[in-house]
Amino acid sequence: MTRRLLALLAAALLAPAGLAAQKPTEKPAQPVAAADTAVAMPTPAVAPTAQAASSAARFRAVDATADATPESAEQSVAALAAYLARAGGDDLTRARAFFRWIAGNIDYDATGFRTGNHGDQSADGVLRSRSSVCEGYARLTEALGAAMGLEVRVVSGWSKGYGYTTGQRFDGPTNHAWNAVRIDGRWRLMDPTWGAGYLDQQGRFVRRIQEHYFLTAPDAFVFDHLPQDPQWQLLDRPVTAEEYVDLAFLRPMFFTAGFRIGSHPRARIAATDRVAITLGTTQPVQMSARVLDAATDRPLEGEFGFVQVAGGEAQIQVAFPRPGDYLVRIFAKPQGAEGPLSWVMDYRVTASRGTPDAAFPMAFTGFGARGAWLFEPLGGLLQAGQSYHFRLRAPGALDVAVVANGQWTHLTRAGEEWAGDATAAAGNVVVFAKYDPTSNFTGLLRYTGR
Repeated sequence: MTRRLLALLAAALLAPAGLAAQKPTEKPAQPVAAADTAVAMPTPAVAPTAQAASSAARFRAVDATADATPESAEQSVAALAAYLARAGGDDLTRARAFFRWIAGNIDYDATGFRTGNHGDQSADGVLRSRSSVCEGYARLTEALGAAMGLEVRVVSGWSKGYGYTTGQRFDGPTNHAWNAVRIDGRWRLMDPTWGAGYLDQQGRFVRRIQEHYFLTAPDAFVFDHLPQDPQWQLLDRPVTAEEYVDLAFLRPMFFTAGFRIGSHPRARIAATDRVAITLGTTQPVQMSARVLDAATDRPLEGEFGFVQVAGGEAQIQVAFPRPGDYLVRIFAKPQGAEGPLSWVMDYRVTASRGTPDAAFPMAFTGFGARGAWLFEPLGGLLQAGQSYHFRLRAPGALDVAVVANGQWTHLTRAGEEWAGDATAAAGNVVVFAKYDPTSNFTGLLRYTGR
């Protein structure tokens, strides 16, 4: 086991059979890039973001060869292997070629997964049908690798994929299959099933190649893949089943965006009516958080999560309206990246009590994108007619104002901080900032006055 994994397990844990078809899923609110994923770990020595980017660039020619495979080369495992071997003679290039072809050409058999009728899961059967559950993906990977001169093993175990609930125990037969491949004398790990795509909310397969599951570092792979045979963790000291369950539940974007676990390495958190969670950040990110009912997996109505990012740390403050079990779901993307925020991780929180009016202000996109930070007031519900002291940091702002019922109260600047008193009114109370003398004000925060 590596030093970083040992450190994580110390922080997390020193405090008080057959191949089945498991497939990652996606949540409807935020389109994410595949696979129900990993768990808490510190940032690797080589950031996963850099690894993914360099991987995509390094293998561009290999991927182009795999993507251009002619139909005539797809009639048998031997013919396909012979064609893909043209991509290059070294082990790494050949492994990439068959991973890419499988991820781009084999559909996940969602119907078979639901009904239990998996069909022919042999390598030849999967090549003919172009559809499979995880066993077939793993078997075809094994056969292509062998035909291309590589040693490949099918590994079975327990994964945190489709249907997994944060903190869930594993007490049944194995539910997933993946592969180990020997490259230049060293065993490496890959999951061709999760590398191919995901199931959407309607249970339909969506193809989206996920770089995270190609030659994943063992001390990252173990957070969502626990092999039945511990040797295939490829760690000096294998993780136990108890350790596997207790680590926080991460998604690939956790690694892609370069996060580090901060305050809470365990999947479950015991709280009163509030909890503050911190994550380390290694690059600028945009983030948000939602609070869901753990029983229904549905978001609560209201602003019960509030995220701020500054100085290499993300602070997620969460409030709970009543006692019970909740999921805190965190979303993010690298600053400036296109598209919506992606699912990063979940915590399961048991609140011993609740506060019905425990809500935060709503943060507009500009709040996080501009690196703003709110000091006060943190409560999102304001009493109409009452004066409140506002204080926030707004880097680069030329003017900051609180607007209530059409009344503008301009705050006073002290460096990057802005402060002043403003009286709330019924309805929306909005904090605006102006960053360019020629442009309009930008909304940062919205409170509710009542």
